[in-house]
Amino acid sequence: MRPWRISKAAIPWKSKNRQDEIGTAHRQHNKTAMSITRWLREPLVHFLVLGALIFLAYGLLSDQSDAPQEIRIGLDRQENLARTFARTWQRPPDANEFEGLIKDFLRQEIAYREARKMGLDEDDIVIRRRLRQKLELLAEDVVSLSPPGEDELRDWYGQHTEDFMNEPRIGFRQVYFGIDDGPEVARSRAEALLPRLNDASARIDFVEAGDPSLLPIEFRRARQSEVASSFGIDFAAEVAELPTGRWSGPVSSPYGLHLVFVTASEPAARPAFEAVRPEVEREMMLRRKRDAVDGLYERLAENYEITIDASPTSPDAASESAQ
Repeated sequence: MRPWRISKAAIPWKSKNRQDEIGTAHRQHNKTAMSITRWLREPLVHFLVLGALIFLAYGLLSDQSDAPQEIRIGLDRQENLARTFARTWQRPPDANEFEGLIKDFLRQEIAYREARKMGLDEDDIVIRRRLRQKLELLAEDVVSLSPPGEDELRDWYGQHTEDFMNEPRIGFRQVYFGIDDGPEVARSRAEALLPRLNDASARIDFVEAGDPSLLPIEFRRARQSEVASSFGIDFAAEVAELPTGRWSGPVSSPYGLHLVFVTASEPAARPAFEAVRPEVEREMMLRRKRDAVDGLYERLAENYEITIDASPTSPDAASESAQ
């Protein structure tokens, strides 16, 4: 019996070409894998991926936070916009103008909400001042809800009468001497003219006696503040002490020297309450509002632990460094 032999042709051996194809495929795979690995190590790729993740996360969070938000322009708001327009232009808005008002309000509301999301309201001095003003106005509005009664006004007027005294009034004429040639020359001229003006027989016209100027030559029952605004505070105070019915001086002012004839002088007087009642009420309300704001800050300050660092230029710090 012949033994079995296995023919090589019966076994599906891989051909050389097939082996080459498999080797090439392996090399291409390895090359592609190395390229991907090298690509993943690039910093730019990391930056792009990180940016995409942040953008995706922001989108998801924004969708969640913005989902319940709504901008609703109710009838009350629309009427308020129309009334504001009418007060400004003395007529109601037409259809196009009203549509513009709505669009402008929408933009304002959107800008306000988005600006707050971006933190644009933080550390802004204008916004901080406006918020402070609104807080103080709230405290003042509370005071306005309870105006003082008649008895309270009279009592307050009695305690602050000096704040409502009528100003002293004075009437006078003046002769001006310029100091272009020097104050000594002006003083000599004024002192030489003074006795002649007081001499009735000399009949000197005071209008033509001095140097020409744009200053008023005569005041009648002028308040002391009016005199001060024209000639200066020191001049007004000195003239108030001069005797009436005669020429005096010379009195100095920022413009030069003056001889002064006081025609009338009225001291400060206490007015009747009825004559100054509106001023009393206004001043009392202003004082109450100021006290309300001060009290508000005192109460709110109790909620904070306040620390003020010593400045290097402060007097206390300077004294400590000297020791």
